[in-house]
Amino acid sequence: MTSRGAGLWSGLVLLTGFACNRDSRPVVTGGPADGIGRAVVRTSELVAGGRTDHGSLRNPYEGQKNVRAEGERFYGWFNCAGCHGAAGGGGIGPPLADKDWIYGGDPGQVFLSIVQGRPNGMPSFGGQIPDDQVWKIVAFVSSLSEHAASESGTTEGSRAR
Repeated sequence: MTSRGAGLWSGLVLLTGFACNRDSRPVVTGGPADGIGRAVVRTSELVAGGRTDHGSLRNPYEGQKNVRAEGERFYGWFNCAGCHGAAGGGGIGPPLADKDWIYGGDPGQVFLSIVQGRPNGMPSFGGQIPDDQVWKIVAFVSSLSEHAASESGTTEGSRAR
């Protein structure tokens, strides 16, 4: 090897060594920010170990007039119908206008499904849709399943969610 080739080789080794300097990389510590995204989502009644009450989320718009209409508007704006159908009858995504919900149909569970997403299809909309608009979508979606329950003669309290 010539002295010029050896010099180039030495320079390449030095540059590679500086480029891989791991000590100069920033170290990220801590976990995700506290908030809704850290809530525990129960997908089954089966629990390893003892039972833990994770609390529940309540829709701040529950019982307010015009919220369902606003939720229906947001349901259209954010293209929820693209997967769940215009009237919540299903399509690519599961139907919302029935009483059988995989991840629970209580308002808090529906909110978390929208914000956190679900495996195999439901994307997370957390940080993309403001919480107040998500709660209005929850009110509309809940009305779809309430309508289905009333048509089948099932009451609100006896729905299997």
